Parts: sequence; C-alpha cells; structure tokens
Amino acid sequence: MSLDPSRQNLSQPRVSVVIPVFNGGADLEQCLQAVFASSYPVYECILVDDASTDGMTAVAAERHAVRVISFDRQGGPAVARNRGAEEASGDILFFTDADVVISPDALAVAVHAFHTYAELSAVFGSYDDQPGHAAFLSQYRNLFHHWVHQTSGNDASTFWTGCGAIYRHVFIEINGFNEDYERPSIEDIELGARLCKSGHLIRLEKTMLVKHMKHWRFWNMIKTDIFDRGVPWMKLVLHDRNVTGDLNLSRRSRIATLLAGFLVLLAMVLPMTGHLASLLPAAAFLLAASIGIKLSGLPGSRSIKTVLSTLISLLAPLLAYRLSPDPLAIIPMAAILAMIWTHAGFYRCVLNTRNGAFAMAVVPMLIIFFLGCAASVPLALFSHYQGKRNTRMDSSRTDEVA
Repeated sequence: MSLDPSRQNLSQPRVSVVIPVFNGGADLEQCLQAVFASSYPVYECILVDDASTDGMTAVAAERHAVRVISFDRQGGPAVARNRGAEEASGDILFFTDADVVISPDALAVAVHAFHTYAELSAVFGSYDDQPGHAAFLSQYRNLFHHWVHQTSGNDASTFWTGCGAIYRHVFIEINGFNEDYERPSIEDIELGARLCKSGHLIRLEKTMLVKHMKHWRFWNMIKTDIFDRGVPWMKLVLHDRNVTGDLNLSRRSRIATLLAGFLVLLAMVLPMTGHLASLLPAAAFLLAASIGIKLSGLPGSRSIKTVLSTLISLLAPLLAYRLSPDPLAIIPMAAILAMIWTHAGFYRCVLNTRNGAFAMAVVPMLIIFFLGCAASVPLALFSHYQGKRNTRMDSSRTDEVA
C-alpha cells in the first residue's frame, strides 16, 4: 500500500515493534530481516526471549540492532509482550510473532490508519494468501485465517497479535495483556474485548499483511483448536456476554459448529438404531476428498487435478450407497453439504488461489475444525460452571471462618 501524501499526517510517531520468542529457530531471522526492511523509518525493535534454549536470540542480537529482554523462566507470550511494552519508547506498540514476516509497508499502513481514523485506538491486519510453509496443513490453516480476516468487517471488537498495533497509552490504561494466559491462547482476543468494553475503537486493516511461516502438524492443530482457542474463547463468551460475533464467531461459523454437533449426534444415534450403513456414503466422501491432499501437490494442470478429485469424491459415496443402501444416508450427506455451503466463499478463495483437488481436501479439514469447535462448547461449559461452583464454595468457607 502506498500512502496518499494528501491524507498522510506529516508527523511520524515512533513505533515500537514487540516480538515475543521461544525457540524461534530460523524463522526468527526471517522475522527480523522483514522488520528491518520496513519502509517506515521511525521505529525500534524489542525482542523478548521467553527462556529460549536454541541460542537463536543471541545470534539475532548480533546481526540486528534489536533490544533483547531475556527471561530466566518461561512466562508465556502475554507476560513477554507486557514486558516488552514496559520497555518500549514508542507512541505506538506494534505486536507480531517470531514466525511471522511482516510486509515492508506494514508499519506504515498501521500509522496511516491511526492518522486517517482519529478515534482509533488499535488496528490489526491479516495473513497473506502465500504462507511460508509448503505443507498442505500449513497452507490450509493460513489460507483459512486469511479468508476470515479478508471477508470480515473493518470495524472490529477483537485484536490480533500476529500483526496488531495499539497506542501505548491505551495499552497501559487497560493494563495490557491478561497474564492468566500462560500459553499462546486468546490473550489478544481478550484484550480486544476489554478495549471495546472500555469504548475504544478497533479496526481490521485488510491491506496490513504478513506472512506466516508456521509448520502446522495435525495433532498440534487439534490441541490448539480445542484447548488453546475453542475452550478459552467460549469461556470468555460465557463470562462476558457482550463479546460480539467477530471473525470465527460469525453467524456462518456458529451454524457450521451446530452442524458439526449434529453430525456427531448422527454418528452416535444411527448405528444404535440399525442404520450404520447410512453413515458409509458420508465417510466415503470425506475419505475420497482427502485424496486431494496428495493430488494437489502433484505436477500437472490445475483443471485435470480438479476434475479427477471431483470425480473421485462424487463416485465414492455413490459406490458406498450402492454396496450398502440405506435411505437415511441422505441425512449425514446433507449435513456435510450444508457445512460446505456455510463457507462457500472460502472454497471459492481456495479454488482461485490453489486448485480443485486442494479445495476438496479442505472439506474434511474444515469439518474437523468445526468438530473441535463443537467439542469446545461442553468442555467450556463444564469448566466455566465448575469454576463458579468452586468460587462459591471458597466464598462460603471464608464466611464461615469470619
């Protein structure tokens, strides 16, 4: 993005880039190279080492003019970012992660947003559509994040530390990140909720792009989606009913989560009622769609891979039904098709940027994601009400002692 000189404020506030890192590896070097290639001239870079053991922070400090704050004991990203903010001298805090490569104009876009929207307190951006890691899972995850941000409204009620900026005095005013989050979790979302509750305005700036270098692995993804994102996010909603439907809490996501729960219910009820065969076409469809993971990475034309994966995915459930017909098979298939419909825009995005085989392979991955969201609901409800029960019991004991 090039700044319009007629709209740009002549003043250039100092930006403090704060990066928490724990064993950043080779990604850290790429992250810092991008920061120091920024087109915005007035900034400092603060690297907060959260008790790393790989030695890369010392290497980075030798190569770049970066201020390093080191912890002897790991405290988590919320603590690290707060410590970096305490040491910052800039008017604006710009948060990013050690596995993120910011675009050359990211800092300039953030400053431009603050100049353009006078009432703005915070702004955050989006991943680009070209993730740094080539593995299918990493491509899918980051493309989904990119699409969610790019199709959401500009007025936001959340925050994102992958690429987010906030006035330092506002950050201090609301007491920074909640340090109860000891792992990478939803500390940025919780901060955004408090910002909105305090009357501050947040903007999603879709031209403020960064590249994610993370290599996602399947079981790490499942654990993250449920225990580091889904459950804490749902608990935040239960605690503060004013949290609005931003990003992954949109109406389409809530419908997809309900449909995922319905699929689980079908998987339990249909076999018990003698209709196990009714699940086979849906299972065959999802297994066939997964073949797209391999097909999408093979050499050859996009159209051939699209046609081939589509034919396999369509023929598999038909064959399964022919081998073991059950009229109730339409129900789980309809639920899957409805889930695809809720996120049709994402599949179009994948088709435009990748190929049809990749888009077919995304179907089971997205269903797994919403199954994780559905699983998070009862877990969060149990944890929330168990916590309230424990609080009441502690209060009763205190009253008895008094």
